[in-house]
Order: sequence, then structure tokens, then C-alpha cells
Amino acid sequence: MKKTLLSVLCVILIFIPTYIAIANYVVTQNAPISGDFVEKIDISDLDGNTFTVSKTKKEGDIVSFFVDMNSSAAKVTELPEPLVGTPFYKVTFHSGNVAEDYKYYFGIDGEQSYAEFPDGTVYKLDSAAVNKFLLSPYALSILPDENLPILKSSSNQQIIPSKVTWNYKIDNDNKYSSLKGFETTEEIRTYDMDGSIHLLFSSEADLYAIKAYDSESNLVYDELVEDLSTFALDGESDLTLMVTATWYEDSARKYYGEATYNFKVNLTAGAEFFIGLPSILPGEFVAIAAYNVSDVSKISFKSEPEIGFVPTFYQDGDRAIALVPIDVNLEHKAYVFTLSYGATQQEINLKIDDKTFLKRNHKVSEIIAKNTRSEAALNEFNEKFEEICATSETTRYFSGPFIDMNTDPTLMAPIMAGFGVYRTITSTNETYRSTGVDFNMAAGTAIPACNNGKVVYTGITTHGGRMVVIDHGLGLKTWYMHLNEIKVAVGDIVSTGDIIGTAGNSGFTETNGVFAIMTVGNMPVCPYDTWENGVVIYDK
Repeated sequence: MKKTLLSVLCVILIFIPTYIAIANYVVTQNAPISGDFVEKIDISDLDGNTFTVSKTKKEGDIVSFFVDMNSSAAKVTELPEPLVGTPFYKVTFHSGNVAEDYKYYFGIDGEQSYAEFPDGTVYKLDSAAVNKFLLSPYALSILPDENLPILKSSSNQQIIPSKVTWNYKIDNDNKYSSLKGFETTEEIRTYDMDGSIHLLFSSEADLYAIKAYDSESNLVYDELVEDLSTFALDGESDLTLMVTATWYEDSARKYYGEATYNFKVNLTAGAEFFIGLPSILPGEFVAIAAYNVSDVSKISFKSEPEIGFVPTFYQDGDRAIALVPIDVNLEHKAYVFTLSYGATQQEINLKIDDKTFLKRNHKVSEIIAKNTRSEAALNEFNEKFEEICATSETTRYFSGPFIDMNTDPTLMAPIMAGFGVYRTITSTNETYRSTGVDFNMAAGTAIPACNNGKVVYTGITTHGGRMVVIDHGLGLKTWYMHLNEIKVAVGDIVSTGDIIGTAGNSGFTETNGVFAIMTVGNMPVCPYDTWENGVVIYDK
């Protein structure tokens, strides 16, 4: 018996260290992280870059640096108000299965730098420690672009240098330190530029040495340039450039150094913009066509005077198209549109002619008016309107003239009130402005799609009644309200003349027919010119 107990005891003693090790491992894997046990960190900077760094025993190890910086920080009551809601570095500390996130708010000169620990407590960081971090390869996103050697092409592509030597003054003791971390490459990369070669530095250098070689390796340009704005190179479509920019040491700024760039240029034709019509009436819209544009998101638009609308460009084959609506209340005068793309900046003129809008009575009983044009009914309709206008088909479906239900041989529908007229409700004496065209026709009359498009809404609102909305692409839609029946479903692709519903008197009306609205973006526009000419787009 004693031998048996002795044997069991020996077995237990043998496994006790294993059990202790396992227990310690489990605790370690799930306990809060101690600085001594941090294995690696993930650093997410202000530009969205993430760096994963493992701990090493080398001097200057960034993992140990962050641990030490935390240890030397002084606890404060809260994050200063100016820093609340501002961008921060997120640094994730890893130890076993545990990961903890720290937030770091770094000041540009090391002062006023804070950290928020995982438990929500806030610490003020030692300025000397922060200054050391600002010289590390992970700190470039903190420094202003104008203090860094950043070169961009005319198409806004950042050109990666082959070599950078950069000295930066972090603190106030007038000492410069070498700044590291710039992305460099020995690869000769190719960058697209439109029209001509223009180089744009975030910080103007004191001297530029520029050499250019053609596709046969012949030197075609070799100059020292002090003002980069005077440099432009045309003609060759395939060039190799060697650019060395030098910033001299100057007490008026915090940096000096040199950056060298070796790259190829694919020179493409410059962007060109054309307007479909030189003049229109208030409430109408124009199309702007852009050629030699590869990225429509980089087209910028300004208007003088302001028109209160920023158009969206959509790619359409070898061109881009934007529809520009003019508010019906806009002043009658000349407007100048400035369009920019890469190195191209072009002005287009549009004249808004004068127009007198008529007044019409709208015979609707008081009970119908109060029920279907109440504040609640209009709010419901406006919410649905904005929701539908928020998206658009990027494919251009429309083609040719839109159907005019007044002159269409199968309809010949009288117009009760046209676009932009002032309508007074006889029963309530309320006056409002018509955003569409009110066609009168017998109940049950088949209503056609005015042009090709995609059905994006079918449904009922208190104000609009039964309604169908067709998206014709590029921000252009038509709306058909007060229907008796709906004959299509969301997602249907319709062609000009396809039946989408029947005339009725649902919603804010007592007269059978259809109220048709045309919109560009979220702005109702006058459809009259499209009935005869369609959407006029300049075709190069």
C-alpha cells in the first residue's frame, strides 16, 4: 500500500512543473500586457499606413521605445479639448493572445503630446521622447507636406524618389537631425502626364537640375532651373527624366536637403472640355463633354458666379459627360465655368437668358389639398425624393428626343401647367412653383417611358400618389406621378415608348392625367428642349 502511495506521489511531483507552466502560460496569454512581455506592435499612422514591427535586442528598437515612452509619461485628468476628435496614431501592443490599443496624439515639436491608454486614462508624453520618435521612419505623416520633399505630376500622382537626404529641425535648439523613412525606389517607374510635363513640389526647392532623354536615349533637355513654374516640356510622348532638387540650409525654415528622382513620362493629350449649348433658359440644363480624361474623379469644377451645384462627370465611351442644371431662380446673366484636369484648366461660358413665368390656378378641393399637400405629406415625398436622387446609373441609357406627351400622336395630352409656373390652389389660396409638367388625359390612358432607362422606383406616396421613376443615366431621371396603375417593376430596363403605367388621379390632384418631372442630380429641370433636341452633347 505504501509503495502504491509513493508511486502516485512521485507521478504527481513529476507533472507539477508542467501544470504550473501550463497555468502560467494561460495566465500570461490572457493577462493585461506588461511592457516586458510586448512581442510586437502595429503602428497605424495619420495617412492610413500600417507598420508591423517585432521586438529586437538592437539599440533603438521601436517596440522598446514605445514601452519606455509610456513608462515616462505623466498621468493627467483628460485629453486637452483642442485634441478631442483630432486624428491620432493607433499603436496595437501584442503579447501572446492579448492585443491592446493605444492612441497617440503627437505635437509637431514634441510639446503637447498625449497618449490614451487602453483603460481610457490619459498621459502627457515626455517631449524629448516624442522628438526622438519624430525623427523615426514612422513619423512622416505628422510633418506638414510643405516641409517634406514631395513631388507630384500634373495628374496628381506622387513620384517616388530614388534617393532622399533630408535634415529637419524638430526642437527649438536650432539643431538639425537626419530624417529617415522616405519611400525610395531604384526602379524607373512610368507616370502619365497630360498635355505637357509639369512637376509640382510640395516645398519649392532652391535649385533644380533637370535632364530629359528621348526614347532613343538622346539628351533633349539639360538645364538648371530656379523657378519650377517656368519648366514645361512638350512634344515627346516617351521621355526619361532625371531631376535633382536641392534645398539650401536657411534659418527661415526647418529643413534642408536633396532629393533625386529618375522616372519615365507617358505624355498624353491634354484634357478638352466642350459645352453642348452656349445659352439656355432658367431651369434648363446643359451637358459638358470632356475628352482625354482617364479618371473622372479628378475633374474639378468651379462657377463664377456660383450656380449652387457641383456636377458629376461619368465616363461615356471615349469621353466623360456631366449634366449641369440651372436653378429656375438663378439670375439671367453670363456664367463662367472653370474646369480643371491635371495641367489643363479651361473656361467655358454659359449665358442664362431671361424668361417670364406664367401664373395658373390649380383647382383642387380643400380636403384633397390638406390631406395630400400637408407638411407631413410633403416631408414624406421630399425624403423619398432625396433618397432616389442620391444614386444614379453610370451607364447612359438615354438617346435622341424625349417624348412630349402634348404632341405625341397617340396622346395629344393638354398641358394644364408647365414647368416653373406659379400655381395657386383655389381652395386654400396657397401659391407654389411647379417642378414639372401637368398633363391632362383620360383615366386609364397608357403612359409611355419618355426615353430609354432603368426603373429605379415604383410605389405610393401621399403627395405623389402612385409613382414610377426611370433613371436614364448620368444623373438624369424622369418621374411619373398620380398614376392609376403601375405596369413595371424596379430593375426593369425600358425603351422609349414602353408602357410604364396608366393615367390616374392619385395623390395631390383631382384631375386625371400624369404629372411628369425631370431631374438632374437632385434638381428639377425643364424638359422642353429635350422633347425636340434630346440632350445636346458635343461630339468631337
